[in-house]
Amino acid sequence: MANNTDNAHRQPRRRRSGGVSVSLAIVLIILSLLMGGFAGYAVARKTDPHVHELQETRDRVMELENTLTLIGYPVDDPEADPEQWLYDNNIQENALADLDGSDVWADDEDDVWNDDSLLAGVLPEDGEPVVVAEFDGGELLSTEVIPAYNDMLTTRIFAGHNAEDVAEETLNEVLVQLAGDKVMAARAEALGLTELTDADLERINSQASQLWESQLNDYVAFVDPEADRETAAQRLAEEGGVTLESITGQLKQSWWAQKFYEYLVQDVTVSDEEVQAHYDALLADQKADFSATPEDFEYARTTGKAVVWRPEGYRAVRDILIPFENEADSYKAESLLDDLEMIDEDPDALQKAQAELDALFAPLEKRAEEASRKLAEGASFADLMDEYGCSEALAEEPLRSQGFYITDTSYCNSLEYVQGAMMLEQPGQVSSPLRSRFGLHLVEYIGDVPAGEVPFIEIEAAVRDDALSEKQTAYYAQQRQQLLEEAHVKYYPERLH
Repeated sequence: MANNTDNAHRQPRRRRSGGVSVSLAIVLIILSLLMGGFAGYAVARKTDPHVHELQETRDRVMELENTLTLIGYPVDDPEADPEQWLYDNNIQENALADLDGSDVWADDEDDVWNDDSLLAGVLPEDGEPVVVAEFDGGELLSTEVIPAYNDMLTTRIFAGHNAEDVAEETLNEVLVQLAGDKVMAARAEALGLTELTDADLERINSQASQLWESQLNDYVAFVDPEADRETAAQRLAEEGGVTLESITGQLKQSWWAQKFYEYLVQDVTVSDEEVQAHYDALLADQKADFSATPEDFEYARTTGKAVVWRPEGYRAVRDILIPFENEADSYKAESLLDDLEMIDEDPDALQKAQAELDALFAPLEKRAEEASRKLAEGASFADLMDEYGCSEALAEEPLRSQGFYITDTSYCNSLEYVQGAMMLEQPGQVSSPLRSRFGLHLVEYIGDVPAGEVPFIEIEAAVRDDALSEKQTAYYAQQRQQLLEEAHVKYYPERLH
């Protein structure tokens, strides 16, 4: 197999389509820490399991940009310096002031951080408990509602909403959700679904481990890139009370919800006619969406959604990955690669960043050369993916065999990765080592991706699963509402004011 790319180190500048840099994302992480601690990142709120889906990329970008606008960051100014907006804790007694681009509180009475804006609608958590909802066999107390309400309201404020506009709606949503959870929990207990089996504990421990790893990675990525795993774990525990044990404990407490959901929807099925109708609806929606926003196509596919329409110009690739040995090197590489893309005509800065990158990737080059030699000697690409590793999304089928879908404008990986993969001329060719924040990649060109409609027969199984999931979700919501009506729930939001 021929190595067909020139691993050029100087990359042209590119702008991410509507995204924000990691340095700006730090602002958002710190905001959440100050308002609610790390616990919100460790375990999702105890809501219905069927709503725990990944947020669409475009929606998340919009939320981030709304937040940046809210705190005053000039999102549309290409000359804005993100380093002025990092949390540096210079003002110990007033940490929020570190986020506003200056070292003092703004005097403007309309400033977002004053009590009339940011804290409008937030309820005190130190009052005596009162009953704010009651139902057959139980009640809901203010001490249970207020923390969840404050958390959701704060999230919506960070997303750009005015507190006064959404406070009442948010309170009602939280009341209905938490009262419903109690009604569902009582029914689950009556059915014996609150008892944890060995199989439940195995799933809980697996999920807790994944969440814990995510917390460690996020801490290093967004809070302290120099921290090792031990330091990150210690600070998570000290600053937010988040540990592997605490995550496991929260999952154990709320696991009944998953079991109850599965119990309620176990007999839901879909007909062939419903599957066909679902395919037709997806086709219409995706053709419009992916034509306008191709990155939604890439996101949908890498997150396992049923993709029934494909834009022009994509090719399938897969890779062998020689990874960094630690997260600190990975995040340092990401920062340097981002810097390299943004450097215009500063030879000294370019040379410095390039030298740091060369030193960072040097320890990986020997193994990359070894893998390249084995390929040249006839080794199977798939076998070497097993031996050396691959990008995480490629570890499981169907992406393992089918590969990533990329095009010239893809943002699924580093610019060097995308450009190197697109330079390959024939299916079966493999690139020279390409750099990304994850390490060095040897990328194989699998083939071109047919554009347009995906034949129903090729995608039927995925569409059937998607149609079933959607029908189960609707059925569960219907059953939940019926159980709430049968429990005669009454709400008293006025008692919280």
